[in-house]
Amino acid sequence: MTGARRSVLLAAVLVAGASASAAAQKVFTADELRVVERIVGTYFESAKSLSAAQDYETAKVRLIVAREYLARSWTFWMQHERRDAASMVTAATAALDALDDRLSEVPLDPARVQAAVQEASAKCEACHAAFRVEHPATGAYDIKPGILGEPAGQGAR
Repeated sequence: MTGARRSVLLAAVLVAGASASAAAQKVFTADELRVVERIVGTYFESAKSLSAAQDYETAKVRLIVAREYLARSWTFWMQHERRDAASMVTAATAALDALDDRLSEVPLDPARVQAAVQEASAKCEACHAAFRVEHPATGAYDIKPGILGEPAGQGAR
């Protein structure tokens, strides 16, 4: 095993360990959801860029973090009785799992990886279109007003 490969493997183990303990923490508030989604977005965008650059080992490490944090958001939606949103989180998590599978194939097929990236991106975008609103000035996402039953103009803060 090369030194670079060993370093990536060690990083993956450390990230997976940290993610596993963080994944055990459930998301209950809109503020916690914002933090989790920011982490998911950052790590997934990094995994996509690294996959496009064919740095698959590092992409896989980033994907592990994105997947584990995304799965945490399921609790938030179930607590707020939004099974439709929880189902979309489940579908997006499954798409990230499929991408992980593509990144684990030997030999690895770049076309299959990119198709899985596109599928996962589509799942994320569908959920955002249904339940999230992007703030034009910051690019940050929030829950669309009315999604949690609050009156329009009273978005979850």
